[in-house]
Amino acid sequence: MLPTEYPNVIGDEIKKLANFLDPRAEVQIDESLYFGLRFNVLVSDARYLIGEHGVNLLYLEYLVKRIVQKKYPEAPAFNLDVNDYRLRRAESLRDEVKSVAKKVRMYRKEISLEPMTAFERRIIHVVLAEYPDITTESVGEGNARRVVIKPYP
Repeated sequence: MLPTEYPNVIGDEIKKLANFLDPRAEVQIDESLYFGLRFNVLVSDARYLIGEHGVNLLYLEYLVKRIVQKKYPEAPAFNLDVNDYRLRRAESLRDEVKSVAKKVRMYRKEISLEPMTAFERRIIHVVLAEYPDITTESVGEGNARRVVIKPYP
């Protein structure tokens, strides 16, 4: 299978799974800085797929990735989103983190953020990589893992 065919094949697999939950489900495919290859599942009622703070979406993404890897071992890495939940969360985090970076610059003190998923931590690292006078570091273990934003020495 050609690398250019994978997005459509994976999208078809995701659509089959999504149709179990909502027969009118649609799948959009795109690429972005934060997500790389992204499959956005559009459904009429997304709350059960997303879950509280996106927990169900994390589990759903894990299951979908395992199914795709089993069928197509050479398939590229991808992310799953539902009704643009993760995209909106990324934009919200980006805005929030920029204001925290301003505080770090102003007071020259590190600020520790609340625990986050790996996806959310990655967004923060990517956004703040543009700031030469700011550095980020992930600290902690498991569900307590968080990002610390520090002034660059």
